[in-house]
Amino acid sequence: MSNEHNPIAILVAKIQNKWNTEASPNKELKIARWIIKPDQGRLFEGFLKLESTPHGSIPEVLITLLTPFHSLKQHSKELINDWIESFEKDTKTAQALEAEGASFIWNTNNYKTKLAQKDVDYDLLLLEMLSSFHKALADPSKKLVLALLPKTVANVDEYKKWLENILKLGIPDKTVIMIFDYAEELYFDVLSRKNPTIVKALAVELDVKGAMNQIAQAGDPNSPEVQFRKCMMEMSEAVTAKNLDALHKWGKKGLEITQKTGNKSFYSSAHLIYAGMLFNFKKYEEIDTLLAQGLNLALQSLKGGDNTCQSLIMQYYGYQAASKQHKGKEKDAADLFTKQGDVAHEYKLTAAALTAWWQAYNLYKKCDDRKHDEILEKAYLKGLELIPEELKSTCMAYIAYDYYQYCHNLRQFDKCKTIDEFMHAIEGENWKIQVEDYKESTKRKRFLIF
Repeated sequence: MSNEHNPIAILVAKIQNKWNTEASPNKELKIARWIIKPDQGRLFEGFLKLESTPHGSIPEVLITLLTPFHSLKQHSKELINDWIESFEKDTKTAQALEAEGASFIWNTNNYKTKLAQKDVDYDLLLLEMLSSFHKALADPSKKLVLALLPKTVANVDEYKKWLENILKLGIPDKTVIMIFDYAEELYFDVLSRKNPTIVKALAVELDVKGAMNQIAQAGDPNSPEVQFRKCMMEMSEAVTAKNLDALHKWGKKGLEITQKTGNKSFYSSAHLIYAGMLFNFKKYEEIDTLLAQGLNLALQSLKGGDNTCQSLIMQYYGYQAASKQHKGKEKDAADLFTKQGDVAHEYKLTAAALTAWWQAYNLYKKCDDRKHDEILEKAYLKGLELIPEELKSTCMAYIAYDYYQYCHNLRQFDKCKTIDEFMHAIEGENWKIQVEDYKESTKRKRFLIF
C-alpha cells in the first residue's frame, strides 16, 4: 500500500507539514510544545521514529529520549546518561549524518568525566552537550531538536519547573526542545504565556479513529480477520459511548466470527478482547466466564502445538488476577499473578514475569507474609538472569529496592551491598533515591505521556 493511500501515513504527513510550516522557519523557537489528545500518542511516537531515520521529512536533526521524569534535581543527569548510552550503542544517527557527506565525530568521554565530578550543575551540563553536539554537525546551519518523550512523569509541577529552569538558563542557538502536552489539561500552558516568542504550541487535527476504521475495514469484506477488526472497532466505540448493549452485540458477533474459522487461537483472542472491554463496565461475573472459556481454548491450542498461544495464556492469568483484585479477593489475585509470572518465565518471557511477580508480592504483603517473602526473593533472583539492557525496561529497580529493604531488615548487610552494587551498575548511584521519589510521587499528581 503506497503512503498516499495509507491512512496512518497521511496523518503522519499532517504532523510533518505542521512542523515544517510553523516550527522549522521559526528562528526564535526554543521549545516546541505539541498539544495532543490521548489517542494520538502512538501516532506521534511513530512520527518521532520515522524522523529518526533517513525517511523523515523535517529538515532538523532529531534526537529522541524516552527518559522518565523522576525528580527536578536528577532529570538532567538521567537525560545525559541515557543520551550517552543510546549514542554509543545506536549508530543509526551517526550513519545518517555521515550519509550527508561528512564524518560525524562527537566525544562522549568528556561528559562521562564531568558527570562523575562533584558539585556538577546537570542542567548546565545538558545544555553544554546540546551545544557541542550541534557544533559537531557537518552543516552548522541545520537545527538540532531534542524530543523528550518520558513514558511517565512523576510530578507534573516539578517537570514544569525543570522546563522553566532549562529555558531560563538558555537553550543553545539553533537548538529546540520538543515536548508534549495534553489538550484537556494543558499542563505547560504557562510556558507559552510567559515566553510567547520562544515557546510555541503546535496542534493539528488528526482523525485517528477514522484512520483506524479505514484500516480495520481494508481488504476482503468476507475475510474473518477483516470482519473481526470491524467488531473490535465497534466494541471500542461502545466502550467510549458507555453502551453496554452495543458492546455485548459486537462482542458476541466477534465470538461467532472467530469460532467459525476453527482456529482456537483466534477464537481465544476474541474472548480475551471481549472480556477486556467488559472491565470498563465492571461486569466481573461475565468477565470471569469469558476468561475461563478463552483460557481453556488457548491451553488446548498450545497442547496442539500452537506456541503463539503462550502470550495469550500469560495474559489470561493477568486478566483473571485483575478481576479477583477488583472484587477485593487479594489473596486469589496474588495467586493468579504468581501463576502468570511462573508461566511467563516458563515461556522465557522473564521481563513480563517480573511485573507479574511484583504485583503478586505487593498483594501478598497484605495477606500472606510467607508468600510475600518467597515471591519477592524469586523475582529478584530471576531478574538477575536478564542482561542490563533488558532490565532497564522492567520493574527490576522496584523489586531490587524492596529486596534491599527486606535484607536490611534481616540484617543481611552483605546481600544489601551486593544488591546496591548490582543496581548501581544498571541504574546509577542514585537508583534508590529514584525509586523513593517514584513511590512518593504516586501519592501526588502524576500522569502518563503515552
